[in-house]
Amino acid sequence: MKRISISLFVFFSLTHSFAQQASTLANGYYVVVSTFLRNQGKDAKAYSDLLNQRGFHTGYGLEESKGFVYVYLANFDFTQFRQSIDRMKQARATENFTTAWVLKIKDGKQIKEDTPIDLPADTAKKVITSKETSTPSIVTEFIPNPTPKPVFKPQHLGNTPVFLSIIKKSNKQVMNGIIKVSDPDNNRSLGTVKANAYFNMSDPRSKSGNIVLTASAFGYNDAVQTLNYKQTERDTLKEDVTLFGNFFMVTFEMERASKGANFILSGLNFFNEAAIMVPSSQGQLNEVLDMLKEKPSMRIRLEGYTNGNSRGNIITMGPSKNYFSITSKDQKTEKGSAKDLSQARADAAKSWLIDQGIAADRIEAVGMGGDKPIYDSKSTLARKNARLELTVLE
Repeated sequence: MKRISISLFVFFSLTHSFAQQASTLANGYYVVVSTFLRNQGKDAKAYSDLLNQRGFHTGYGLEESKGFVYVYLANFDFTQFRQSIDRMKQARATENFTTAWVLKIKDGKQIKEDTPIDLPADTAKKVITSKETSTPSIVTEFIPNPTPKPVFKPQHLGNTPVFLSIIKKSNKQVMNGIIKVSDPDNNRSLGTVKANAYFNMSDPRSKSGNIVLTASAFGYNDAVQTLNYKQTERDTLKEDVTLFGNFFMVTFEMERASKGANFILSGLNFFNEAAIMVPSSQGQLNEVLDMLKEKPSMRIRLEGYTNGNSRGNIITMGPSKNYFSITSKDQKTEKGSAKDLSQARADAAKSWLIDQGIAADRIEAVGMGGDKPIYDSKSTLARKNARLELTVLE
């Protein structure tokens, strides 16, 4: 089981910049106060700089086996274990670092305290003795007191929060997404939350105690993790579940969508009676563009739908191709069916992608009219029946 007593000071950024490379930690002990992911070296430096401005003398560096970047208050060589413990106690007691802990590094990797260390010859000969007194010592051999094993209170989702993180499998970058929480025993939803945040989970009160977490992000296949509410420590045997002392962390590594995946382009919307997109649609279009650029072999189908099947006016772009303005002088207005409108909308999205350099034969555009409504026509959500859907063909 992975048990690491740390405080994770997270500067998760959902828009990414180039990460600053952190140097590998040298051999020795480190009093750690914060942890970042490998690609968050820039954030680790910013936090270290902030602490230094407050009068501390901190540093930061990379542990290679787990890929974490640690910010530390002090570091010591292998002969100074007691000093590192004393510094940790000071940090906890008087400096508000209540979960500071001691990390032991050898050859860039974390090791356990009882792991043998080959010290240099001149260091190995040193003997630590108690303070000299006028009375001759009668101790002829130093026998250390046995170190008591720590007694841990079992931690689980009932008494420990969980941090749910979504990252790209390809480059480990943090990304936007949602987590659907469900009770598999009773086939019921327990809610939906945004990723990359801490949560306190409610007891599902089911026989097994299992909770299913399903991570979703546009353009990616869903990723699923199952945790047990009362026996969560057991789940840390899984690679993507870790206990960080005062919280669990569950990581979802997302892979690009595969054949058959279907997405509703909820962020892509059109003006009424028009095949012209509202300006805010550009964000969703860019996500589709990124997906197609990342996988040059991918082919997609765009399906347009309307809310109902009535005929009406259809406003389309003119030769200027102003995709996001309803006031262009060269736009056209014609009468047409709901299917015509849905086809024009799918064609508009396809045309924009082609103008960004995507080959036309990679995109199919189909108008479906009022077929396959999501909501009843009398529902307050009926307007969401007008939509574009994307299906991955290859």
